[in-house]
Amino acid sequence: MKFWWLILAALCITAPVLAAEPNLRIDIEYRWLGWADVQEHWRIERDARGVTTRVDAALPMNRRDGQYVTLPAASVSAFEAAIDAAPVTMAVAVDEVARRLDRAVITRLDPTATRFPGPSCGFAQRQAWARKTLTEVELRKRVQQQLSPESGLWTDDYPTISVAVRRKGHPPVAFVSTSQKALMLPWKQAPMGHSQSIDIGTLPAQWRPALSDAVIALLPPGERSRARFHPDWLQERLRLHLERDALACR
Repeated sequence: MKFWWLILAALCITAPVLAAEPNLRIDIEYRWLGWADVQEHWRIERDARGVTTRVDAALPMNRRDGQYVTLPAASVSAFEAAIDAAPVTMAVAVDEVARRLDRAVITRLDPTATRFPGPSCGFAQRQAWARKTLTEVELRKRVQQQLSPESGLWTDDYPTISVAVRRKGHPPVAFVSTSQKALMLPWKQAPMGHSQSIDIGTLPAQWRPALSDAVIALLPPGERSRARFHPDWLQERLRLHLERDALACR
C-alpha cells in the first residue's frame, strides 16, 4: 500500500511561493498504518533572526498560539548538512547502521522461546551458539540482508514520509520514503512540479542515514510508530531472527 497523496505538497513547490516564505521552511508529513492510523504534518520555519520553530501544521492558524516549539540550532544545521550532502553507497549505509547496534543485546536469547517440535538442544547450547555466531562480520551480513531491496516487504505496517524543504538561495527539494526497513532507508528524491500520480517506486534509491537521523531529531519524541528510526527496533528484529536460527540447533 502506497500513500502517494501524502507527498503531493512536497512535489508541487514553486519559486513564487518561495519568495513569500521564511528563509527556511521544512514540511514533514508522516503517515503510518498498522494497529492505528497515524497522520502527522509538522511545519518547521526559521525566521530572519535565525530562530527555528516547529508547529503542528494540522492546527488551524487561530489555534497555533502557544504551540510553537523552538528547535536547537544544531539540529537544524545537521538537517541542512544532511540534505546538502551526497547520498552514500548501500555498503556505507550498512556499516553505519551496524555500528549502532549492540551485539550483546542481540545475542541475549529468551530461555522460554520454543518451537514445534521442540528444539533438540538446551538453552545453554543455543545461547553459546548465538554468541559464537554473531561476529562483527556476521552482524554486518545480517544488517545487509535486512536493508536489501531484494528482501521484500517484511513488516505488516505501512509507513510513508515526505520531507519538503524550501530555502532562500537554494532550489526546493523533496525526499520521500515508503520503506518498511530500519531508518526508512532508502530515500527517494522526488522531482519538483509533478502531480500525485508520480510513481515513486521508479525513482532511484538514495542511501541517506544522516537524513533519517536529522529528520527524526526535528520531530517530537514519543510516537511509537516511528520506532524503526531507532537502533532498538532493528536490534530486536535481529535478535528474534537469531533466536529462530538458534532453535534449529545447528
